[in-house]
Amino acid sequence: MLPHEATFEDRRCTVRGRSLVATCARASEDTRLRVLMVQDQTELSRMAGELDIVRTMAAGLQAQTHEHANRLHTVVSLLELKRYPQALEFAAATARLSVQVSEKVTRDVHDPYLAALLVGKAATARERGVQFTVVTLGEIPPLAVEPTDLVSVVGNLVDNAVEAAAQHCGGAASVGIEAETGAGNDEPPAVEVELMTSQDGAHVHVTVADNGPGIPEEERERIFERGVTSKTDTPSGHGVGLELVRRIVTAWGTDVTVHRDAGAVFTVDIPAVAPAPGNSEPAP
Repeated sequence: MLPHEATFEDRRCTVRGRSLVATCARASEDTRLRVLMVQDQTELSRMAGELDIVRTMAAGLQAQTHEHANRLHTVVSLLELKRYPQALEFAAATARLSVQVSEKVTRDVHDPYLAALLVGKAATARERGVQFTVVTLGEIPPLAVEPTDLVSVVGNLVDNAVEAAAQHCGGAASVGIEAETGAGNDEPPAVEVELMTSQDGAHVHVTVADNGPGIPEEERERIFERGVTSKTDTPSGHGVGLELVRRIVTAWGTDVTVHRDAGAVFTVDIPAVAPAPGNSEPAP
């Protein structure tokens, strides 16, 4: 039952896996009669998630293409200048840089969607001058969630972290497997994604940390409200990412948490595919 005075707009909820949006309005000013409208947006949410996947992969490929073109031009120019040792050294360094994240991710992360997402985000972060680190504690099993939801959750958290680090910090950066992080405008912007399987194998703990300004304690619940954003000079319609993240993980039966260390640290548990009996190994 709804209270007599209750009216609301665009209240979102998830019921048995269906994404619903409800609006309750008075039928007229002089009556207590109200009209409740419920829209099923499950299909729209699925299509939006698929579009997010395409955009994420396209952005990653675009960043990789742009980066490789710049590096190739540099190598060609060094060869034209007959700086052969420098050209060889630069080409070797470029090859190592390009495969560091992808090799580790493809070796340890067995969910193809999560692996592809992280490799793509590494390229976009590198293009923005943000040091992107992936730490895997043991092997990461396939995930028992829709790929669209996975991309929405992890993609939003990584994008926010890269944005915060890039705006707050300065200096050169690179992509690696292990890196020191810390707050401060003079430090290179950095984002670290840590993946670890729970002891019972039921979840994968994903932690996304940046060395940006962090989130004040009084804002840590409010940032999950629709329309709330820390970004400046953004058009209306922003501030939906974290609200979407919480809504998805709530449907999973888990939660997303945030605290402050060197910067903001977000942690989410993602349901994993249960290992076959007798084949499970405890996480480190």
